[in-house]
Amino acid sequence: MTRLRYDHILAGTALALVLAAIPAGSLAQTADKASPLPAAAAPAEQQATEAPSANPTLAEPTVAVDPLASLDPADRPFAEKIRDFFAATSDRIFASKKERAAAEAFYQSRNYAPVWLDKGIENARAISAIARLKNADADGLEVSDYKIPTFAGLAPEALAEADLKLTQTVLTYARHVQAGRFPYTRVSRNIELPQAAPEPADVLNAVAATQDAGKVLDTFSPQHEEYRKLKATLAELRGTAGAKKGDSSRQIETILVNMERWRWYPRDLGSAHVIVNQPDFTLRVMHDGAQVWTTRIVIGKPSMPTPLLSETMKFITVNPTWHVPPSIVHNEYLPALAQDPTVLSRMGLRVSYSGGGVSISQPPGPGNALGRIRFNFPNRFLVYQHDTPDKYYFAHEVRAYSHGCMRVQDPAKYAEVLLNIVHPEEHWTAARITRMFGSAEQNLQLQPTPVWVHLTYQTAFVDSAGKLQTRRDIYNLDSRTLAAMKNGRGGFESAPERKREHELIASNQRRSAPPAPVAQPARSGSFFQSMFSPPAAYGRPAVYR
Repeated sequence: MTRLRYDHILAGTALALVLAAIPAGSLAQTADKASPLPAAAAPAEQQATEAPSANPTLAEPTVAVDPLASLDPADRPFAEKIRDFFAATSDRIFASKKERAAAEAFYQSRNYAPVWLDKGIENARAISAIARLKNADADGLEVSDYKIPTFAGLAPEALAEADLKLTQTVLTYARHVQAGRFPYTRVSRNIELPQAAPEPADVLNAVAATQDAGKVLDTFSPQHEEYRKLKATLAELRGTAGAKKGDSSRQIETILVNMERWRWYPRDLGSAHVIVNQPDFTLRVMHDGAQVWTTRIVIGKPSMPTPLLSETMKFITVNPTWHVPPSIVHNEYLPALAQDPTVLSRMGLRVSYSGGGVSISQPPGPGNALGRIRFNFPNRFLVYQHDTPDKYYFAHEVRAYSHGCMRVQDPAKYAEVLLNIVHPEEHWTAARITRMFGSAEQNLQLQPTPVWVHLTYQTAFVDSAGKLQTRRDIYNLDSRTLAAMKNGRGGFESAPERKREHELIASNQRRSAPPAPVAQPARSGSFFQSMFSPPAAYGRPAVYR
C-alpha cells in the first residue's frame, strides 16, 4: 500500500515537470485540439480561466495628466493661484453665481492661464480693455463704476487675483453698456422690453480671441443710429467750453437718460420696423435702414400713459369692432348709463348682460372709437394703433389724450406702406383699402415678414439735419431714469417672460376708449368730440415744434 502511494507521488511529480517544460502557447493549442466543443461553446468558467494565460499582458499604471503642463513655465505660478481661487468656496470677486461659474469654465478651458498677463506682465489685451474702461463716459456711463486693478510690482498670488478682478470688471462693463445699469422696473411698471444682458461666456470668449479687447467691448453698446448720434452729440457738448453750466448741462443729462433707455431695446430693430417717439407724437416706418413714411399720432394722457415695448405687428383689421374693456365699462360707462339710460345707445354702443356680467361693444362704422382700421401687435398692455373719427386732434402740438393706444393720422396710407413692405407683389394702395370700408371685419395678415413695432420715449434725438432736438418729459420718465442712474446701480433681474400670443387676444383691449361719456349728446361733431377736451395744464410748450 505504501509502495503504491509512493509510485503515485513520483508519477505526479514527473507529469508536473513535463508540463512545465512545454510552452504555454503549445499547451493551449493542444488543449484546443483535444476539446470536443468549439471555443464559443466552452463553459464560461473555462474561457475566463484560459483568457489571461493566452494574453499575459500586465495593465499599465494610470498616470495623472497635469493640465498646467502645457503652459509656459513663467505663467504656471499665476495659473496655479487662479486654479486655487476657484477651488475655494468663498468668492470676493464675482457679482453672481452665474458670472463665477462662467468665469471658472472659461479659465478651466485655457488651463487656468491668465487672460490679462503674459509671464506676469500686463499684456496688450489688458491695455486695450483698460483704455476702453477709462473712456466709459463716452457711452454715458460712470468711469468710477469700473474698478481697474493694479498689475505692477505684485506677487504671483496678487497678480492672479488682479487678473480675475479685471475679468469681473470687464463683465460688469459689458453688461452695463449693453443692457443698462439697473432694471427698468425702477423707472416704471409700464414697460416691457428685452433689456438683454450678454452672456458672460460670450464676453470672455470674445475678448480672449483678440488683443484689441477695447474694440470688442465697443460692440456690446447699442448700434442703433439714434444711439450713435446721441453719443456723438454728447462728445460735442462735453467739448464745448462751459458745458457744465446752463443749457448744455441740462442737455447732457437729457442725452444720458435717453442713451440709457436705448440699452433696453433689442439690438436688432428689424429690417422692417415702426418707431414711435411718444414725446414727439410721431410714428416712422423704417425699411432696410431708410425711413419710408412718417405721420402724426395721438398717445396716452399722463394718467394713462402709452407703454414702452417692442412687439411684432401681426395683422391689420379693417372695420374693427370695439369691445370696451371691463375697467372702462365699470369705471366710466356704467356710471354714465345710470345717469342716462339712453346715452350709450345714442353713441352706437351695444350693452349685453350675461351670467350676471355686462359687456359693451361698438360695431364697425364711421363713428367707431377705433375708426376704420386697427393695427394689431399683441402685448400684455393690450394697446395698439388705430384710426379715429376725431381728426382735429392732429392739429394740436401736444397730442396726449388717449387711454394708452396710439391714434394714427392717416391710417389708410399707413396700411398701404406696411402691406407693400410685406406683400410687394400685391400692390396695395390707400384707395384700395378705403374701398373695403363697410360693416364687416376683415383681417389683412402681415406674414411672413415680421414688422417690429418699437414704442420709444425719446426726449432727446438728433434729426436728419444733424441738430439735437429735445421734447417735454410728459410722463416724467426722464427724472425717474436719472434718479435710478444716480441712486444705486448693479445687476438687474431678467425681463419678465413674454406671454404667448393666444393669451394676448386683442378682442378685450382696454386702452383705446375715449373718456367717460357725458349725459347729454354733443350738439356738433361726433359723439366723441365732446369727450376729448384737452387737459388745461398743457398750454403751449415752447420746446415743441
